[in-house]
Amino acid sequence: MARIKAHMCDCQCKMKRLYTRAEGGKGWDQIGWMCTCGCGCITMDQGDWNLMPCENDTCIPVDNEVAV
Repeated sequence: MARIKAHMCDCQCKMKRLYTRAEGGKGWDQIGWMCTCGCGCITMDQGDWNLMPCENDTCIPVDNEVAV
């Protein structure tokens, strides 16, 4: 699988890739991005839409990530 540069949420934290089990149970399909800093930001690849907007006031930086 090719490397993909991590997306950044509005509070400038790196987002982690979301996966689901592939058809037939063999491997994993990439479905979106989720921020792990606590802001609640989730985006999906299909259709380029956000499930949850970034809430900057709840951002708790994770190691090696920068929050503004």
